[in-house]
Formats: sequence, C-alpha cells, structure tokens
Amino acid sequence: MLRIDRRLLQNVDWSLLAAAFVLFGMSLVTLANLNVGRAGGGVAWRQAAWFGVGMLALVALASLDYRKLVRAAPAVYLLGLAGLGLVFVFGRSVSGARRWIALGPMSVQPSEIFKICFVLMAVWLVTSRWAQPVGKTTLVLALPVLAVPFALIIKQPDFGTAVLLVPVLVVLLVGAGMRPRLLGGLGAAGLAALPLAWLVLREYQRERILVFLDPFRDPLGSAYNAIQAKIAIGSGQLLGKGVAGATQSRLAFLPERHTDFIFAVFAETWGFVGCLVLLMCYVLLLLRGFDIAASSREPVGRLVALGATSLLAAQVLINVGMVTGLLPVVGIPLPLMSYGGSSTLASLMGLGLLLSVRMRQFQ
Repeated sequence: MLRIDRRLLQNVDWSLLAAAFVLFGMSLVTLANLNVGRAGGGVAWRQAAWFGVGMLALVALASLDYRKLVRAAPAVYLLGLAGLGLVFVFGRSVSGARRWIALGPMSVQPSEIFKICFVLMAVWLVTSRWAQPVGKTTLVLALPVLAVPFALIIKQPDFGTAVLLVPVLVVLLVGAGMRPRLLGGLGAAGLAALPLAWLVLREYQRERILVFLDPFRDPLGSAYNAIQAKIAIGSGQLLGKGVAGATQSRLAFLPERHTDFIFAVFAETWGFVGCLVLLMCYVLLLLRGFDIAASSREPVGRLVALGATSLLAAQVLINVGMVTGLLPVVGIPLPLMSYGGSSTLASLMGLGLLLSVRMRQFQ
C-alpha cells in the first residue's frame, strides 16, 4: 500500500497540477464537440477514463522516492524494451503501424510508456560511477541505451516517438556537465550521416519531408493534412469561430483532428486568444518543471526533473511546430490535449516524477 508522509504534501506543486487540469479541461471540451468515426462523442469519455488512470499513476510515482526509481531504472528499462518487443508478437496494426497491444477493452502503446523508462535509465546512466567524469566514456555508454529502443520504435514504425528520445538524452548529458564541444562533434557526425538516413526512411516519411520543403507539392495527397491544418488555424482569426462554426473540424476536412492535429481544432474554435491561453498553460507547466530542476539540492533530482520537463517541452514544440508548418509532420501528440490513453498516461507519469522531486527537495 502506498503511503505519503503528510509533511511531503505541504510541498506539492499545486500550480503545476492546476496547469495540467486546465489543459485537460480544454482537451475534454474540444473532444466532446468532435464526432470521430463510429465513436461519436465517446472519445471524450474514454479520455476522461484514461485521465483517471493517469492520475493514479501520478499519485503512485509522486509517493515513491525518485532516488529509488532511478536505482531501479535498469530493470524498468529492460521491462520497457520487453514491451517494445512484444508489440511485434501480440500487437495489432492500425493504418499500417504496429504499435498497440490490446488489454481487454483497452489498447496500450508501449512506446509512449517507454519514454518514462528512458528518462529514468538515462539519469541512472549519467550519474553512475562508470560514467564519471561525464565525457567520452559517458557518451559511449549512452549511445546503445538510445540506439536499441530507437531501432525498435522505428521498426513499428513510430518515427515521432523515436526522435523524441534524442533531445531528452542531449539535455540530460548537458545537464550532467558534458562539454558542448563533444556533443557538437557528435551532431556534426549525425548531419554527415543524413544522406544515409534518407535511404532508410520509408516512402511516406520522405514525402513528409518533401512536403515540408514544398507545402503545395501534393495538395490533395501527402500535403493535405498540413494544408487543412493551416486553413483551420487561419480561419480562427482573433476570437475563433466557436463550436458550431468550426467547419474544418466538425465536417472532418481536417484528418486526425482528435489526435495529432488537435491544436488546429482548438485554434479554429477559440482563435488567437484561445491559443494564447493554451500556450500560456504549457509555459507555466514547463517553467514549474524547470524551476523544480533548478532548485533541487542534489544531481539525481535535478536530472530527473530536467528529463521529465524536457520530454514534455519537446512534444509541445514539435507538435505545435508541425501543425503550424514550421516542422515536418510527425506522429507526436500534444501532451494532455490529444486523444490517446497511453500518451495521457505517460504525460501524467512525467508530472508524477516532477512532484516526487519537488516534494522531497526540502527534506
């Protein structure tokens, strides 16, 4: 049975939780007014159920000492890899992607949950005695920790989730004290390998990059999603078109409107002012996360908070960037807004790690 010291409850970051609840409230309002396939408005109820499960996970992680979680990271990491491998055995395919495992009436996406496992494992690695001092040896040890899950997730295929692991690891290495020159050299090597990466990309992934470079390359095909998203955002103007007037969203001109492109739906409905409120909630959430990292008294807590916050920040930046046309389209949901049980669960687990650090930094 989980027990929380009453003294720890005095240090709960309520502003962090408030921002998360406001974001989820916006998500429910948006989803409730979308008729998605045969489910109709039921996606909002399912999302609320997953939020309840996620809150239980948040409380569980917040009640555990983050240092114990980091010590158990290798075992958690291996379990996460096992989940990624089981997708190829028991997973079900949707739109050509094999990412989900059915558990009774629910489907779980192991790659989403693995992001939390990866944060803990990366923190364990950069703080272990074998990786000290942080330098070339640390980098050599970190590369296989990144490469194995990266390859498994790409194989599903889930390019967006795989790419998310890279900035999280880079941020943690910098936070642990690695010299930027060393990471710069690795980045230069990565750029040099881009032509080889192009050869291993699937045809639709290459097409997304070409559409990013030429937005009107195939307006009725590969560029359709990006064009419709921009139309939806632009049509919202200052105050939005309201629920009844959001024709791009309600009439299904915008594909994947309840998942990856929910920001465009929200922009069409509530306009620039609504988007400003939404983004300010994310800014508050991320600022609280980085503040928890900065105020932590020991390296492990600082890196756990930094990893969890950078994971959320990367998802927000990439999702908003792709919907507005500033980045190529990749399959990354908007945390606490997009429909998806596993994504919601992973986001709340990340907040649970932040609360675990915050509640114990005054001990």
